[in-house]
Amino acid sequence: MIFTVSGMNLFAQNKEISVKQLVNQKYYDELIKNGKIVITHDESSSNLELIPQSVYSSDIKGNLVEKQKKNFPFTYEALYYLPKKDLKKPEQVNIDKVSVACRSVSTMQGIKYYSTTRKKEVVLYDKVFTIANETSSTPVADDITGNANGKTIYCLQDDSSFGIIRFKIDYFQSNNEILSVFHNVDDVGIGPFRAIMPNKMIINLLVEDCGDSLLVYICADLDSKNFPGIKGQIIDSISSRMDSISKWFISQF
Repeated sequence: MIFTVSGMNLFAQNKEISVKQLVNQKYYDELIKNGKIVITHDESSSNLELIPQSVYSSDIKGNLVEKQKKNFPFTYEALYYLPKKDLKKPEQVNIDKVSVACRSVSTMQGIKYYSTTRKKEVVLYDKVFTIANETSSTPVADDITGNANGKTIYCLQDDSSFGIIRFKIDYFQSNNEILSVFHNVDDVGIGPFRAIMPNKMIINLLVEDCGDSLLVYICADLDSKNFPGIKGQIIDSISSRMDSISKWFISQF
């Protein structure tokens, strides 16, 4: 995967670039009014509707998983507008704090999500921690020092439904943006039904500091084996998990 820096000067020089300059105008009014927009795609497509203008936008598009003809493809997009005045400590919110939050993966432990099968809110991750490499199961301290740009870490998540899933996370940070890219190292499924193979689920978490607000974009893209009934399970489980991850991020501010 190659990440370019086209447009870096524009974004680096203007930390106060407005949300309106970054967001597709088709969705701007709705985003400002509601603070959140979600769109899902259940077909093989490279057309991301909500992706904002960014140093890394072309790279997120290039991250999309290669889809197999007989599989079930699914893409989840969410865009959040977060005025800093509405956060707990607005004066402390800057890209360096965001960088630390994105790398504090152990703080995901215990976060909750709405389980559509159990019809209630339950703990999503019984355990989450940083690990030294993609095969480890031993916790190490979260890497939260310095700038995140160019860093790669690994984490282990003990998902309440799917069990142990390890992720490789690549980080890219500029003056006012940070992109975290999660790649699943382990396959994902329940019991013998392993629906998502390694590197077939990519999660992008992009955060842009717009001066008086944060713009947060989440994109989860995957290619699943097409087991009977898998479509509804994938849509519900991925949508619920991405919503929970967004709440985890926001809760740190």
